[in-house]
Amino acid sequence: MSKWLENEINNYKKNHQKSLATWKKANELFPAGVSHNIRDFHMTPLGLGPPFICEAEDTRITDIDGNSYIDYWMTHGAAILGHAHEAIKKAIAKQLHLGNHFGMVNEQALALASKIRDATPSIEKLRFCTTGTEATMYASRLARAFTRKNKIAKIRGGWHGGNDTLFYYVKHVEKGMESNGLKTQVEADIVSFDYNDIDGFRKILKENKNEIAAIVMEPVLGAGGAIPPRENFLEIVREETERNDIILIYDEIITGFRLSFNSGQGYFGITPDMTTMGKIVGGGTPIGIIGGRDDILEQANLQKDGKVWIGGGTFSGNPVSMVAGKATIDVLEKNKTKFYGKLNNDGKKITKELQELVEKYEAPAIVTSVGSMICIHWFREKISDVRTGTEVKLNLDNDKINKFQLLMFNRNVLIRSGFGYLSVKHTKDDFEKTINALEDSIKIITRNSK
Repeated sequence: MSKWLENEINNYKKNHQKSLATWKKANELFPAGVSHNIRDFHMTPLGLGPPFICEAEDTRITDIDGNSYIDYWMTHGAAILGHAHEAIKKAIAKQLHLGNHFGMVNEQALALASKIRDATPSIEKLRFCTTGTEATMYASRLARAFTRKNKIAKIRGGWHGGNDTLFYYVKHVEKGMESNGLKTQVEADIVSFDYNDIDGFRKILKENKNEIAAIVMEPVLGAGGAIPPRENFLEIVREETERNDIILIYDEIITGFRLSFNSGQGYFGITPDMTTMGKIVGGGTPIGIIGGRDDILEQANLQKDGKVWIGGGTFSGNPVSMVAGKATIDVLEKNKTKFYGKLNNDGKKITKELQELVEKYEAPAIVTSVGSMICIHWFREKISDVRTGTEVKLNLDNDKINKFQLLMFNRNVLIRSGFGYLSVKHTKDDFEKTINALEDSIKIITRNSK
């Protein structure tokens, strides 16, 4: 082990004694110590464990050892208003006084649904569930039933949750299979193509003519690394899906209400047939949304001869989630010009400064971003540009990613993998401290990888 890495590991151990002791207990209770596979935050390969968090407010998150971090993970990107926003806390407290769950219809669900429908071009009707994984699963089911076709096409590197329908071609972009216990992608009727690859997209249409029920995609390749669309890619996908009677499903679980008040579809000016949402629309509480055209969603109306079963779930339409989501959207709506201007301008500024650091130190990395979604991709060797999720996945250097995460933890900045998401609460002081930490970390990684 190199001396610099030994020093960084020892520094982490010294400042995270309670978290590391708790991590040992966690591994006795949970497989790999977690209930979400990514929440070891790249510490396991280094013989460490992640910080255990006890408190968060605005842009700061604090662990049980008392370490405070400037947060860019922002609860998987959900906390666009920052942590513990006063309007959300007030709405939840008021609802808890009335009851935390009824298991029956409630006005709170109607209030949130109306807000979402009014803001989202593609949504005429919707249903609530409790996770994005459920939402994309139900959307695929509706599309298959509506078109009477079985194949689903998805983007390589696109993450749509761990359901048995779409959990293919996420990390394993070439072979497709992500887990034992699943059908093969052929058995599951899944085909794939690369984001930004127009020729590849048209090829799968030709090879599967009249067999594809839906294209499921994020307007921005989100969990795949904030990769933006190029060369009219989104426009061509929309045109071809309409021409071929294929349902276009936008997974806006990350981009929903993040890129603009009208979500990714409003930001890019393209209206899909169906949309799934989560994260921001729950205001930090569990939520999933399946929405879209009336004629597609009405298949779930079992009272009017609908034949598609979607929904269910004990906590669907939970009033706590409903009021937290509405409070979030109310704040965003009231301040949409100011907030989205700040988020997207801050994103451009951070991206520019990051790119300058990568170039200054000749780091084997690239920076990609759209609006307030930002990512640094660390590669085994220097690559000037990437266009697709496959190019990213096949060239990533996990060793550099792990060490970069450790360096940023030790400099009191919380990222995940490459970077993360901005909130409206991030300040100039936050950014200055973050850029200093990033410069130090990029310099160390680069100088010790040559």
